[in-house]
Amino acid sequence: MWQKIKEYFREQSKVEKKKLKDMTFKEKIDYIWTYYKIQIIIIAVVLIFLGSIINGILNPPIPSYAGVATYELFLGDDFDAEFERIMTEQLIEDPKLEKIYVHSFLSGDDPTAQMAMAQKLMALLTTRELDLFIAENEVFEGYIREGMLMPVNQTGLKISEDLLVYGSTEDDETELAYGINLKNSGVFNDLGIRGEMITIGVIVNTERLENTLALLEAILAND
Repeated sequence: MWQKIKEYFREQSKVEKKKLKDMTFKEKIDYIWTYYKIQIIIIAVVLIFLGSIINGILNPPIPSYAGVATYELFLGDDFDAEFERIMTEQLIEDPKLEKIYVHSFLSGDDPTAQMAMAQKLMALLTTRELDLFIAENEVFEGYIREGMLMPVNQTGLKISEDLLVYGSTEDDETELAYGINLKNSGVFNDLGIRGEMITIGVIVNTERLENTLALLEAILAND
C-alpha cells in the first residue's frame, strides 16, 4: 500500500514539474498560488508561529511592571513614549528588568477596526497584561457596567470625593466608585492632556496590584 502511495506522489511530482517547465515565470506564480494557496498559507502561519517562539526564546520581552490601556483616546503621537519615560524615571530602578507597557486602542468610526480593537482588549484582559484602564468619561462608565474594573475602595487609596466616578455593574446595581477623574493629574497636564474629560481605573483581575497602585498614585499626583 505504502509503495503505491509513494509511486502516486512520484508520478504527480513528475507531472507538476512538466507543467511548470513550459510556463513563464508569471504563469508559474499564478499556477502555484491557485492550486497550492491553502498549503502556502498554512506553511506561512507555521513559520510565523515558529519564528515568534524562537524570537521569544532568543529575545525575551522585558517583564511588565504594569500594563496601561488608553481606550479611544487620541493623546498625541508622542504620548505613549513620553508617558512611559516619565513614569519609568519615577518608579523603576532598572528599565532592563521591568517595563511599563502602554497599549493604545484607537479605531475611529470603522466598524471592522472597532471589532478588532474589542477583540484585542479582551485578549489582553484574558492574558492579564492590563492593569490600568484609561478612557473618556462616558466610555469608562460603560466598562464599569461590564464589571471590568475594581471598586476604588478595594485599592486602599484615599481619593478626594470630587474625583470619584460612580457606577454599577450588570451583576450588582449598588452604586460604587470605580474610577478616578484625571483633572488633577500632573503627568497628563505636563503632557498637555485635559484630564477632566478622562477617567482611570484598576482592572479587576490585575496580578500586579502593588505596582499598579504605585503607578496609579504617580499618575494622580499633581506636583
